[in-house]
Amino acid sequence: MDGGMGHLLKQKGIEITGQVGSMRRFLGVAVANHEQPDMVKQAHLDFIDAGAEIIITNNYACVPKCLEHNEDGDFDLQRDGISGMVAAAGKCARAACDARPGKKVLVAGSMPPLADSYRPDKVGPFEENLSHYKTIAAAIAPYADVLVCETMSTADEARAALTGAASTGLPVWVSWTLDENNPVLRSGESLEEAYEKLASVENAKLEAILCNCTSPEITSVALPILRKLAPHLQIGAYANGFCTAAGGGGEYRDLSPKEYYDEFACQWIESGATIVGGCCGIFPCHIEHLRDRRESVRRTSGSGSSKL
Repeated sequence: MDGGMGHLLKQKGIEITGQVGSMRRFLGVAVANHEQPDMVKQAHLDFIDAGAEIIITNNYACVPKCLEHNEDGDFDLQRDGISGMVAAAGKCARAACDARPGKKVLVAGSMPPLADSYRPDKVGPFEENLSHYKTIAAAIAPYADVLVCETMSTADEARAALTGAASTGLPVWVSWTLDENNPVLRSGESLEEAYEKLASVENAKLEAILCNCTSPEITSVALPILRKLAPHLQIGAYANGFCTAAGGGGEYRDLSPKEYYDEFACQWIESGATIVGGCCGIFPCHIEHLRDRRESVRRTSGSGSSKL
């Protein structure tokens, strides 16, 4: 899988301001799909060229709450709307795939949190969330091979996202963000409770459960739990190379590509993960190292996972 699109776009010059996890922080990233699509496409290509076989669409901040921070008129609601903003992200991802016809790359359509990340207290009512998720799913589905409900901080938030995603008929992955000290959701709910909520959703093509936007240390603790919870599903992880705190500041960790693989990703694979990538603060150089290590293992063993 790829790494952190927002942080790569920031590195390329997109303005990012505001507290870590806040809607305001990634407003510029959301607008870039319309205003600077070539830059978004190039960011996807950077990850593809580094070896990513799965890229996530750049619509993480394309949600209704984002509109509250449109003071400068960065986008025209009558022109764009939420559906238009989301579709623009899908077009950028597909354009990147089309630019590399010799590579088989899956597009994962993002089904993100509808409010600030890491803030379970800001998750809205189920029916309201479901309505928004159906809108996002319908807009991104034409460009996606799979939908990924990512950075889910409560069990009901993930249930709403999965239910909305299921309306498209596409395969769905669900990924939770975890407490920084324990392998539980940011809400305090256990992974067992969260998975039970997913299992109650009818007609969903749930293919994988993952952890993302979480410290790699806690991710390593959580992966064996995921494997035990759902032996019939794929499991995976894409952790942070960035320090997070709800409503607070953050900074990049001194996490080298080699350390990310040797200390963490390798453990996830040994725990059964078949989908591995990165989230905030994980860049193409990290994904390139994952690719190189996988190819090295394949050459040594003569086999290997088809997804990494």
